[in-house]
Amino acid sequence: MTVTPQTNTTLAEIANIISERDDFVICGHVSPDGDCLGCQLALWHALRAMGKRAVCVLVRDEPVGAALSFLPGMGEMVPASKYDGPCATFIGVDVPMRNRIEDAACKLLDKAEVSITVDHHASDTTMCQYVYVDPDAASASMLVWEIVKMLVDEPPLESAYCAYVGLVTDTGGFRFQNSDSNAFDMAGELVAYGVNPASVATNVFQNRSVASLKLEALTIERLRVFCDGQVAMSWVRNEDLETVGAAKTDVEPLIDTVRAVQGTRVACMLREQDGHVRGNLRSKDDTDVSALAREIGGGGHKAAAGFNLNLPLEAALEYIAEKLSELF
Repeated sequence: MTVTPQTNTTLAEIANIISERDDFVICGHVSPDGDCLGCQLALWHALRAMGKRAVCVLVRDEPVGAALSFLPGMGEMVPASKYDGPCATFIGVDVPMRNRIEDAACKLLDKAEVSITVDHHASDTTMCQYVYVDPDAASASMLVWEIVKMLVDEPPLESAYCAYVGLVTDTGGFRFQNSDSNAFDMAGELVAYGVNPASVATNVFQNRSVASLKLEALTIERLRVFCDGQVAMSWVRNEDLETVGAAKTDVEPLIDTVRAVQGTRVACMLREQDGHVRGNLRSKDDTDVSALAREIGGGGHKAAAGFNLNLPLEAALEYIAEKLSELF
């Protein structure tokens, strides 16, 4: 594994700092996925087992999707805007920079005496004093699990479950390019520790609402394939969610539907929301979609990235189709 130039510490040093401190706020990124929530809660359970005071905050006051609501400790998470307790130590997990944690969480970061980043997203900027970023890690939860084992001789099983969820979601159930031997080694370790992979798979991958499946039908109906079959793209409108009775979280699995099209190299899913368009990109080969995302103000990994566009949906569709065509 290779850390970024911005990394200025080690996981062992981070564990030492955590051991000596208290009053933790653990924060992830906006629109948290399984790795983000898994990291937060895996660390939270370990800190609680140590007798530490800790809270996990959500960047926005929004519900988390049903596929992740089973995570132990989810009910204890607090929106950053509603948290007014102590924050002596701020830990950002699965998030490298301030623009991914928004104003309420930034205020908590600025309030902290000590701040720590543990992440696997390469970024030219940092937001904390102590930074450890390893882009080669398949998930940030792999790094957090290493810290947990340094903190607690016998980590809580809840920490193991949360770390496993982080790993299995960021590897797409071990279907994505980042599913390397280290990822499988950690999965085996966590299963040996007591995690039930079938139970996790049922909750994460087989727990979709009827509304989400109706959105999937719309996604398939609108599917566009171009660049000689190398690019697949679809979209969801605001009114679609109201029509089928869906929540924002029901949109999240749809990128995998677009990605499944035979012969494609890159998939794109656009979602109209709150006056802008949110886009998700996925690569099925060595095409670097994060480069395109960064070019238009987003970011992410080589094989999975996202962005926002302040454009009407129709204009965003045309713009992104042109950008994707330039890749090939």
